[in-house]
Amino acid sequence: MDNDSINDFVLRRLRRLRLKQGLLMRVAAERAGIPLGSYTCLESRRYRLSLDNLFRILHALGAGIGEVWPGGKPPSGGLHVGSGYVAQHLRLAAQSESPLRPTLDDVLEVVCDAYQISLGALCSGRRDYPLGEARAIAALLTAETHHLRLVALAERFGNDVSSCSHGAHRIRDKLCQDRVLQQRLSDIRLTLLERRD
Repeated sequence: MDNDSINDFVLRRLRRLRLKQGLLMRVAAERAGIPLGSYTCLESRRYRLSLDNLFRILHALGAGIGEVWPGGKPPSGGLHVGSGYVAQHLRLAAQSESPLRPTLDDVLEVVCDAYQISLGALCSGRRDYPLGEARAIAALLTAETHHLRLVALAERFGNDVSSCSHGAHRIRDKLCQDRVLQQRLSDIRLTLLERRD
């Protein structure tokens, strides 16, 4: 199966998930932070699906990667992301009989590695860069991973849930304009996809 066929395959699954939930395309696009025109082009398969948009849509639908490929082996190839392909990472998720389920420790470890900071520094409460941004990324990843809870993350940070939630919303807004941050988050997500229970 070529890359265009895979793109169509995944987009059809995402559309099915949206319809099953009874969500209007406008609502799903708004939740995903994707302009309605672009979202429409994705659903009609006129645009290729980037890895970042895949995760945005899955988050908006309250779904995991396992619901795109619930089991078995996906088609060969991958989804286009910039100049490369991510088939290897999506294949890891799809070949698992159950969805990949990173732990909170996995999220924190991957974020610390990405920002080259210690866990102690991440949980210290200091707000200087990159600690505030790293905590916000950890909050976003926790919020979009259905079996993880922001309450547990807030306890690790010695913080309240509303602060974690605010951080996740703030970083999502920043992602719309910051390409470096978008790439960093994509890299972190790919690393998490490689981790299993």
